[in-house]
Amino acid sequence: MTAFTMERLFAAMEASSGFPALESTVASVIASISEDSRDNGSLAPHIAEDFALTQKVLKLANSPMYAPFTQGTGSVSSAMEILGSEALMHIALSTHMVNDAELAADESLSQTLLASELARSVGGAQSEDVSVASLMYNLGGMALRKYAPTEAAQIDRGVASGQTEEAAALTVLGLTLQQVGSEIAQRWRLPASIVSVIDGTGDSRLVQIARFSRSASVLIHEGRSSEVEQLAARLDVPGIDTSGLASLVQRHADRMLSAPPRAAIAPKSNETVLSDLLSSLATDKRQSVEALAAAMFPTFSEQLKAAHCLLFMQTKSGDFAIRYGYGKGIDELRSKLRISKDYKPTAFHAAIKNNVDVSIADVSRLKTSALPDGYTALLPNVNKFVILPVANSSVSGLVYCDWDSETLLSPSELDIVKQLRGLFLPYFPP
Repeated sequence: MTAFTMERLFAAMEASSGFPALESTVASVIASISEDSRDNGSLAPHIAEDFALTQKVLKLANSPMYAPFTQGTGSVSSAMEILGSEALMHIALSTHMVNDAELAADESLSQTLLASELARSVGGAQSEDVSVASLMYNLGGMALRKYAPTEAAQIDRGVASGQTEEAAALTVLGLTLQQVGSEIAQRWRLPASIVSVIDGTGDSRLVQIARFSRSASVLIHEGRSSEVEQLAARLDVPGIDTSGLASLVQRHADRMLSAPPRAAIAPKSNETVLSDLLSSLATDKRQSVEALAAAMFPTFSEQLKAAHCLLFMQTKSGDFAIRYGYGKGIDELRSKLRISKDYKPTAFHAAIKNNVDVSIADVSRLKTSALPDGYTALLPNVNKFVILPVANSSVSGLVYCDWDSETLLSPSELDIVKQLRGLFLPYFPP
């Protein structure tokens, strides 16, 4: 398995349509905007109840596009003032939606939305602040479950064996879930007030309520709602109001009991994941060839178990050099592995000269002369690879993937990879 890195997580997030929003919430927001309501006080609470809408609004308001107008916006209300109704409508219309039944099947999202509701029930006058804090507090955990399910499952197994969630995450990731969430929040340029709630160093009131609501939500989902009262009793925060907490907890506990058993969700096939990636990247253009490769190659590595994925581009000298790479030892490969402009009887030169896809199922059968200079020393464990030329009028790039395992690409997988290769064409000379 490829080692977990934040870069791989970010790339998977960039290639995705993002977190889904609750259908009913989006409908309310769109209706309010359509009515030309200028009362952000009535619209903001709807947005602050939904994770997807909240993170999109805050992320956009804190993006470089709006940097001249803000010094770090941490509330939905202030973000809405900056963005305006047109941007809000775009966010609402472009957000993938789930209905109540689909929400029930998404345990991570369901827990987060319940945590927000629990936080609002005790937060008093700070309803929006505690709601946003509780939504963003589990950002790392939600991102991991959606974009790195293998690692998320390993953490779950660690917790089931008796480890704390923090210890299990450190074992699997080398980071806690809060550190993952903090890095994502910083990547999105969210203000320090939100980052500090996620990492636990910020406003004590918000941090404690966020932790409480997260823990209480998990207990309810695990059928241990009777323990929430004890958890609330240990919540040492001035001014909280727990008078309505018991009825709220009981309502959700009853709903959990009456809900049909959650069916096991079958993992998506490689073909489905790659097709989803193709659809996403075909409609959401990247600004550079490196950005496109960064959004594509981590999925190749994860789904197809590729050891390395490299994008070669022709340089001014005529040689082909690595423009972007993913896998172990990329820095050394980038500096040392080149395909000479002078023709040699190698698999790489055959792909370049004849503009043909090359697939080598057993590298050990090739003579050293059939590989670029230094290839064997740099990639001693590779036993198979594919080379896909990128060509308009002539070949000026190569998409290369290799394997050091017994993994075999099916014809349908290879066909989608070839279609993904075609997305690079606009970045190469006509």
